[in-house]
Amino acid sequence: MADPTDGELVGLTRGGAREPFGTLVARYQGHVYGLAYSLAGNWAEAQDIAQEAFVRAYVNLDQLREPERFAAWLRRVTFSVAMNWLKAHRPDVFGQLEGRVDLDTLEVPDFRPGPAEVVERRELAEAVLSAVGSLPPKYRVPLTMFHLDGLSYQKVADFLDIPLGTAKSLIHRARAKLKEALYPYAAPELGPVVQEVFNEHKLPEEFARKVLENVPTLGWGTGRECTFAGALEAALAPTAHPYTYTDIMGFSGLAFRVRWHHENDEARWCGSCAVGEMPEEIEAVQRATGWQFRIEVLFGDDATNVGRLAPDIAASINGDRPVLAYDKWLNMGVVYGYEEGGERLLVRSYSSDDLPPSFPASELGAPHHRLIIFLSERIEPLAPRAAAAEALRIAVRNWQRERFAPIPVEYWYGKAALEHWLADIGEAEDLPEDDRGKLGRVTWWNFAAMHDARKAAVTFLGEGAEALGGEAAKGLGRTADIYAEEVKLFDAVAAEPHVFGGAGAGWTAEVRRRERETLSRAIELEEKAIAEIERALEQLPVIG
Repeated sequence: MADPTDGELVGLTRGGAREPFGTLVARYQGHVYGLAYSLAGNWAEAQDIAQEAFVRAYVNLDQLREPERFAAWLRRVTFSVAMNWLKAHRPDVFGQLEGRVDLDTLEVPDFRPGPAEVVERRELAEAVLSAVGSLPPKYRVPLTMFHLDGLSYQKVADFLDIPLGTAKSLIHRARAKLKEALYPYAAPELGPVVQEVFNEHKLPEEFARKVLENVPTLGWGTGRECTFAGALEAALAPTAHPYTYTDIMGFSGLAFRVRWHHENDEARWCGSCAVGEMPEEIEAVQRATGWQFRIEVLFGDDATNVGRLAPDIAASINGDRPVLAYDKWLNMGVVYGYEEGGERLLVRSYSSDDLPPSFPASELGAPHHRLIIFLSERIEPLAPRAAAAEALRIAVRNWQRERFAPIPVEYWYGKAALEHWLADIGEAEDLPEDDRGKLGRVTWWNFAAMHDARKAAVTFLGEGAEALGGEAAKGLGRTADIYAEEVKLFDAVAAEPHVFGGAGAGWTAEVRRRERETLSRAIELEEKAIAEIERALEQLPVIG
């Protein structure tokens, strides 16, 4: 898909979106910084001028009559900010300009880089800066922009609104003048020398780096074992419409769900039975919260193209909207910052301690499976009573459906899931060691997810009872008590060594017997809880 034009980005920004302007900043920051330095002759001041120019452009964007002429307008804004700086800090120079800003007439006499501009006190570097500073502005401006941010001739021409041939000619003439000025140093290749000096004064990383510090840290053992719900809670935290982990678990139905997967002898057991980032759950969250998502799923060879989403990720973060994404272990995490215009990403996930501080966007997710979820627009959410009722209907549906394929993988749901889980544990003794190990690991993971989910259910039902009121509230109170009993059941078992602790030598026949007893009791409690939910729903015939 073609990159949006300047005019399109301006239109989106005027419509209230902030991230499109971030794209404009990334697109033109080198142009503005180079122009600012060529006028002010001071690196630090050039950064300040560039920052102020973009702020002034953003605030006054409604004054731009021709959005497609944004670059030319931004150039004039930058000139204006630079002239104000000269007026305040170098009034003698400003007075000689008489307000003129045309490249052919602009002169900045007596410009010489001072001590702060000497690069590591190297004589050649000082000479280069001095020589560049002595060039007439009509040469200094395009040369500085060309070398400072690696702009092409065409980009220099476009930003300065001059013909391509003129841009090339000015830069070549500037180099010729520099070569004469630097003749005593006998530099064999002038271009690399000039480029090296400018490289040392490029914009600092912070100028193009964006980090949303208010995104919470993620981690196991924090009462947020569903990585989808935990990552979404973290991503929404810095927005104007946050939702809690309990909200997300309840609205999605994850607080009440149990699944199990044992497709065939080849597929065996799949740890995905506990995850939350499935289409049904995502759609339910969108309806209840109003947040709409743009979802990118890349498999196989297509997964290698994840780097193409780097500009979109940067634009989303510029709009103060973190991005959800798989880490390399297929746990949902949050992209909360970027560097180098989005080419490198900063990610918080449940495995953050095992991730580098930043890494290339092309390495986001597992090598052959990438999932990226963007926070898009926000529409009117369901009313609290309707959202609570919808969550309860999802809970009943998941308990009753038995078998369903939300993705190309099919799962057992509800009572059927618990019964198949029980049966598989009962047959573990006869399995090969490797298969028994896989079953043990999935058993532990599914138990941990279910334990965490029912804790969320207890809290969500308390809040839902308040929203629904009347007889329905009493029924939800009883349901919460049943789930609280189930949580205590799991608490007691989880506290014992090896029970629901995964595979290995400790996963003995006796441990498996205890697990089966616990799951049998869980089935009884789940049936009672769902029956209470169904009775509560009968009290709500008018809620859609």
